[in-house]
Amino acid sequence: MPTPASQPQQPLVVGHDTFRERSYFLQQPADAIEQGADAVTLGIGPYSEYGPGGEDEALKLFTQRVQDHRHEQRRRQQQLDQPADQATPSGQSPAA
Repeated sequence: MPTPASQPQQPLVVGHDTFRERSYFLQQPADAIEQGADAVTLGIGPYSEYGPGGEDEALKLFTQRVQDHRHEQRRRQQQLDQPADQATPSGQSPAA
């Protein structure tokens, strides 16, 4: 059934794009956290400098990185929740 010309279809597309962005921005930190958990468990990457007995320090670093990912994800989520006309232009950080 065709839609009347007076009803634009664009908001549906914008909603779909926003849904895809949300999904992407949720998956990104989840992947980074999983990668970090593997690295701390295996003692590789930024955690390779912590040898035996340094597990507590490695876990502190991992915890800090997880918190950083969570804060960044929350910031992106807030930007996606803003109406398009109020969104902060890319390249500029929102005023705190």
